[in-house]
Amino acid sequence: MQMTLSLRQGVALLLCLFLVAGGTLGCAAIEEQVKAHPETALGAGIGTAAGLLTGGLIFGNAAGTLVGGLLGGLTGGVIGNVIEARSYDRAATSQRYNYSQAQGTILRIEAVEAHPAQIRPGDTINLNVRFAVLAPNVQQAVQVSERRQIFFNGSAVGDSTLQVQRMGGTWTSSQPLTLPSNAANGSYRVIMTVKADGVEATQQTAFTVTR
Repeated sequence: MQMTLSLRQGVALLLCLFLVAGGTLGCAAIEEQVKAHPETALGAGIGTAAGLLTGGLIFGNAAGTLVGGLLGGLTGGVIGNVIEARSYDRAATSQRYNYSQAQGTILRIEAVEAHPAQIRPGDTINLNVRFAVLAPNVQQAVQVSERRQIFFNGSAVGDSTLQVQRMGGTWTSSQPLTLPSNAANGSYRVIMTVKADGVEATQQTAFTVTR
């Protein structure tokens, strides 16, 4: 029990360090959340703390199917479990987008981020995306595909896709990527694509590997 508590406290501390200053939860509140939700970040690994775009706690492992892997110069790295939070519920998201059922399914990527933007070989980076999804049926979950593609010098070196059911709202998901120790220096481009009910949205970001 003491070991489990210490691990949870350690995860809470890491979350505090990674969360943006002025976020909606303080360190004490985060630790309480971790204790209340044992699944929080523990199953996903130490490297899965939230990045700058959330301002609050990302929690819970995404209950979906994750496929894909690393190629070329990133072979030997590790793609971690996705962790998630619903930043706004359906009602709040509908109000923000002035949504009506006549619009059908809508999908908007609001922000993408690689955090931290500069890392060393062997370190862990979090690939974050925040998006809004709304469908006409209030009670029905939507099948959502979240794809993260990584390119280096024009060649694909990573490609992972999460298939998951999402209720309407604004979602933030974070996927940790631990680079191999021999990852090449330079700029890596990340294309994040979200699809739902035949609707697709794409944005990109980048990170730099340096020794």
